[in-house]
Amino acid sequence: MEMMNLFIIFLAGMIGGSIGTLVGGGSFITIPTLILLGLPPHTAIGTDRLGMTGIGSAGWYKFHKKGMIDYKIGFILGFATMLGSLLGANLVLQINEEILKRAVAVITILILFFITIITPKMGIEKNNHVVKNHEYLIGAVGSFFLGIYGGFYGAGTATFISYILLLLFKQTFLECAATVKIAALLMCAMAASIFAINGAVHYFLAISMFIGSFIGSYIGAHYSDTIGNVWIKRLFSVIVLIMAIKLLV
Repeated sequence: MEMMNLFIIFLAGMIGGSIGTLVGGGSFITIPTLILLGLPPHTAIGTDRLGMTGIGSAGWYKFHKKGMIDYKIGFILGFATMLGSLLGANLVLQINEEILKRAVAVITILILFFITIITPKMGIEKNNHVVKNHEYLIGAVGSFFLGIYGGFYGAGTATFISYILLLLFKQTFLECAATVKIAALLMCAMAASIFAINGAVHYFLAISMFIGSFIGSYIGAHYSDTIGNVWIKRLFSVIVLIMAIKLLV
């Protein structure tokens, strides 16, 4: 049975990795799978944080080779997200998760409406936007609070950070998929460390998920240019809508 569980979470990690490396939300597949396999919720989240470092690792490598990562934006948002995840992982037992998830769901739907209806070309066409200092600050603050959410639950955090990259830094969807890998990897690594210290990680399942998510992320990042901004935006919209519904119900 243990081997079957390892295989199941490997497949879930590969599917989550292939989708998550492009639009985020991979943990909405893997966390429920871990819980269905019998892990307590906190251990499922901790195991997911460690296993999902595979997405950031493979995605970072592939997008770096393509020269698509904006490292200045990536590390500013990444370190802020990492600090937030440190706080979030430590507060996991003290914050009312349901209230936060519902608030995030409402905001998600509003932003999705803005991106798809009000500004339909956002994230499709490359924009030579010159980033101002206050935009870095706003992005860092926003990423810090998203990191708190990422530390104690995590699912969809990369998608929410992509909102910052789209709305504030005017990146395309492909650029978002690349740059967000820095924040995603730092956040997952920090949160996984906190859960590991508290004994809330199933290492065999985490390793199997890491291998699956690494392979899935590598494949997704490799074919990202072929898929293109238009189809990534469509996939992004579908995943975000499903994500918002799951958060609400």
